[in-house]
Amino acid sequence: MRKIRKEEERKNNKHVPKLMFIGYFSTAIFIALIMRLFYLQVIQHDFYTNEVNKQNLFTIPIDIGRGEIVDRNNVPLVNRTEKKFLIVFPHLFLSSDKNIELLSEITNLSKEYIRGRIAVASTPVEFPVDDNVNWQDRRLIDTRGVFVIDKIMRYEDKQILSHVIGYIHNTDKKGLSGLERAYDYLLSGTPNRSVIAVLDGRKRILPGEGLTIVNNPMEKGSIRLTIDYELQKITEDILDQAGHLGSVIISDVKTGEILTLASRPTYNPNYIRSHLQSTGDELYNKAIQMTFPPGSIFKIVLAAEALEKGLVDPEELFHCSGFELIGNHEIKCTSYLNGGNGDINIETAFAKSCNSVFIQIGKRLGAENIIEMAKRLGLGEKANIGLVEEEAGTLPLGDQLLGPSIGNISIGQGAIDITPIQVNQMTQIIANDGIKKPLSLVKEIVDDNKNIIEKLENKEESRILSEEVAIKLHKLMSVVMTDGTGNTVGDLKDLTAGKTGTAESSYRNEKVLHAWFTGFYPKDEPKYAITIFIQDGKSGSRVAVPIFKELINKIIEKKII
Repeated sequence: MRKIRKEEERKNNKHVPKLMFIGYFSTAIFIALIMRLFYLQVIQHDFYTNEVNKQNLFTIPIDIGRGEIVDRNNVPLVNRTEKKFLIVFPHLFLSSDKNIELLSEITNLSKEYIRGRIAVASTPVEFPVDDNVNWQDRRLIDTRGVFVIDKIMRYEDKQILSHVIGYIHNTDKKGLSGLERAYDYLLSGTPNRSVIAVLDGRKRILPGEGLTIVNNPMEKGSIRLTIDYELQKITEDILDQAGHLGSVIISDVKTGEILTLASRPTYNPNYIRSHLQSTGDELYNKAIQMTFPPGSIFKIVLAAEALEKGLVDPEELFHCSGFELIGNHEIKCTSYLNGGNGDINIETAFAKSCNSVFIQIGKRLGAENIIEMAKRLGLGEKANIGLVEEEAGTLPLGDQLLGPSIGNISIGQGAIDITPIQVNQMTQIIANDGIKKPLSLVKEIVDDNKNIIEKLENKEESRILSEEVAIKLHKLMSVVMTDGTGNTVGDLKDLTAGKTGTAESSYRNEKVLHAWFTGFYPKDEPKYAITIFIQDGKSGSRVAVPIFKELINKIIEKKII
C-alpha cells in the first residue's frame, strides 16, 4: 500500500513542472494582451482614432486651386465671388422619390434632370442653389450623402476680360485658353480651401461637428496684368450698350502696356460646354485670333512709305475723278457719286480717305516697298503679347504683288488680313514719334500678398520711323479728325488724331463691311493708342469713331490712369 502511495506521489510530482509551465505561459500571454490593449488604447489612441475618423470624413474643395490674376492695381479679375452649391455623393445618396423631390425643391431643377445626373455620376455632383439655402436645414442633415457649401467661383457669369483670361477644363482644371493656358504651369496648384464633413455611422453629418473650413498652404503663382480694370469695364459696357461685335484695344503709348483688350461677342466660362457646341464665334478673341482686311487704315502704311522715301511732296496735287482704272478693273472712290475729289494734295486725300489718290501713290511706291513698310510697322506678324491663340495674319507675297494687285494693296484690300492688335502696335509706333515699345499684357509674377516675385522683361524698344516722318503722320491723322472722315468725334476733334477705315469682306458667304478706327489721345502729347474694330459695322466714320469719342470722354471724366 505504501509502495502504491509513493508511486502515485512520484507520478504527481512528475506533472508539476508541466503545470507550472502552463501557468507561467498563460500568465505571460495575459500580461502581453493587457500590454497590447494598453498600447492600442492609450499609447496609439490618437493614431487609431484618426484612422477611424478618416473613414467618416469627406473633403470637399471650395476653391479652384489656381493662382490669382489681378489688374495693374491689384484688382482681382478671377476668384471674385462665392456661390452656394448642393453637393451629392452618388455612392452615399439614396435616389428615392422623397429624396429626389427634396433636391428638386431646393435646386428648382426637374426631378428627371437630377435623377439622370446622379445616376451616371461617379464623382460628386454639384447643383447651384439660391443663397438662402442653409446647409443646417434639418432635411439636408438627415439626407445621406447631401451637403450644401459655399464655393469660391473662378469666374463670374458676366466675366470681365473673358477672352484674355480664358477658361479651364471642368475636370482636371487645366488651362485650355487665354492666360489660363499660357500660364498654366504657374497658376495651377491644389485647392487651398476645403470643407471637411464629419459623418456618423449612417453617413450623416455628425451633430456638433458639421462642416469645418480648412485652409491648406499651397505653392502656386499669380500674375499681375497691365490691364486697368475700370477702363476695361467701361470699354466692355460701351460695346454691350451699343450692341456691337468686334474688339477694342487701348495701350499706353509710352510703355506699350495694354490697358484694355475687349472682344465681342463674349461667353460665360462657367458654362463653356454650351459654347463649344455653338455655331457662333463667341470663343474667338477678335483682337488677336481673327484676321480682317484693314481697308483705308492701311493708307497709314502708304503715307509712311511715301514720306520716308520722299516720293510725295506735301504740296503736290493729285487728281481724283472718283475712280481709278487698274487694267480693266475700276476701283471707286468714296467721292464717285460726286464726280471725284478733283485736285487734292496728300493731306486732303488722307483726310477724305481718297482711294484714287492712294492708288496713284501706291503705283509710285511699288507693292514690295509698301509691304516692307507694313512689316516694319508690325502688320502681318504676331504682336507676341503672351497668348497662344494669337494669329499672324497675312500680307501678299510673290505673284500677289504683281500687276493689278497694286490697286487692292493701296486701299488695304485683297490678300491683306491683319489683327486689331497689330493695328494698335502700328498706332503706338506713330504716336510715340516712331519708336516701337512692344505691346505687353503681363506685368509681373506675384505671390499671395501681391509682392513681386519676378518682373517680366519687355522686349527692347526700337526706332521704326524717323521722328520727322512720325510728326508728319501726326499731322495727317490730326486733319482726319478736324476736316476729314473722323470729324464725327465732335468736340474732341482738336484733341485727337486718327484714321478711319471701312473694309469689304465676306462672312459666312455674305458680303460685309467692317468698320475701323485707330488713333491716339491727346494728339500733342499722346498717352493712349486706341484701336476699334466693329464687325460688319458698315462705316468707320459713323460707327467706330463715336465709340472712340465715348471712350475718351470717359477717360477724361474719370481721370483714368
